[in-house]
Amino acid sequence: MTGRRTVDVAVVGTGVIGLAAAHALLARGLTVTVLAPRPSSAPGQASAAAGAMLSLFSEVDASQPEERVELEVSQRLRSFARYPAWLDGLAAASGEPLVPLVAGTWVVAADAERDDVAAIARAARSATHPAELHHGAGVDGLRPEATPGTALWLPTEPSLDITRLLGTLGAAVTRHRNAHWYDSPVGSVTPDRTAVRLQCADGTPVACGRVVLAAGAGIPALLGEQRRELGVPPVLAGRGVSMVLGTPLTVEHTVRTPNAAFTCGTHLVPRGDGTVYLGATNRLTLAPKLDGAATLDEIAVLIGDATRVIEHRLAGAELLDTQVGYRPYTLDHLPLVGPTADPRVLLATATYRCGVLLAPLLADLVADEITEPGSLACHPYRADRLMPAPPLSDLLTPATLRGLADHLAGPGARSGGAGQRQLATLLASTLPAVLATRDPIGAAAVRLFAQAPVVEVLPSLLALAERPEARPCPITPSIPPPRSSSPQPVSEATVPAT
Repeated sequence: MTGRRTVDVAVVGTGVIGLAAAHALLARGLTVTVLAPRPSSAPGQASAAAGAMLSLFSEVDASQPEERVELEVSQRLRSFARYPAWLDGLAAASGEPLVPLVAGTWVVAADAERDDVAAIARAARSATHPAELHHGAGVDGLRPEATPGTALWLPTEPSLDITRLLGTLGAAVTRHRNAHWYDSPVGSVTPDRTAVRLQCADGTPVACGRVVLAAGAGIPALLGEQRRELGVPPVLAGRGVSMVLGTPLTVEHTVRTPNAAFTCGTHLVPRGDGTVYLGATNRLTLAPKLDGAATLDEIAVLIGDATRVIEHRLAGAELLDTQVGYRPYTLDHLPLVGPTADPRVLLATATYRCGVLLAPLLADLVADEITEPGSLACHPYRADRLMPAPPLSDLLTPATLRGLADHLAGPGARSGGAGQRQLATLLASTLPAVLATRDPIGAAAVRLFAQAPVVEVLPSLLALAERPEARPCPITPSIPPPRSSSPQPVSEATVPAT
């Protein structure tokens, strides 16, 4: 592209949400320019690193209120109902083979997680989907170190190969006569009186009538100070590390654990090429390093969990690839869709762990809003909804405290035992006290919690005690104490998944 280009809609982001939105907008007869690197060359992209489980029910946990479960499951089912026609349409538009769905998910759980399994089963049955309880031994012939106490079979909850889906989506967009794909990051977004102007990293300007920001965890950096003017709520990043394994084991269905310790649980997902996907960690990250590699700790957590609760022979599997992706999410953990304070600037992001499942729905919602402004005014995902930051006391629920105790217990641990119960009770009184202190650790904790008042921040509040910049400096009688100073903000707050 040379010079200035004017289009109806620009879509910033080439993950599954951005490409799905572009495809839907093209189907409405609009001209669309997609701006971002191809998924295969977009470092840190959540979609490219996803396991692509279509988790209709297995993301439910026992700590969620009934109304929240009903809201989330109803939206997932609405999107899933679109999937067959959506995949057929993508195959026709792209000229690529149909992306197949791999049916069935096993949820394996320890005795202490029976309440979570019951909540998942209840959600499925309420939606008239089957949910079959089995003994935990012998699931798909897998041999974990610790035999699960129970297993739940969800035959209607499938998965797919994300690499194939992104390739098909990309081809469907590229082949459309009204589409242009500019393979460059966007450096800035500036609405003015006549258009929304985007500046690409190489200096190329693009003017558009409307822009859809689907850049996930990159949106805060993209907007900078304009975020407040546009009324865009905080978009946080959950760093997920996963692996692709070559293994002689036959894995026919997704096998996963319930949500635990601030992550979606360990999961093993079969892929069509004979490999398996092993995921995934979830670490709150305030300053994503998109080109960063996995750490040894993250890999150890994955291996420890997988061998203990899914299959001990995975320790001998061939490691083919390690992936890092940053999942975007909001303070209330619901997606952001629709116009900001400037109706020409729209959001389609913050799907957290359900982006692949929600892609058809979010794409239609964005296209509806652009072709019929105001159509999202009452939708629970609307981008201008109220989202007050909760106080710490609201986050210290029995479930989150158990999760924090699990996290501190180490990889593979699950709730249970007097020690973890006592630790959870201690943490309930300790964490508020930390935020009330005036020492460097307390000051750093207050700032960190202000940046990310979500449950995923709790382990990072504890981890501040180990940071050198948060430790008080020793004072000797011959040197007057320094003036009170605040430690620098935490550059990357992380929550290890266990």
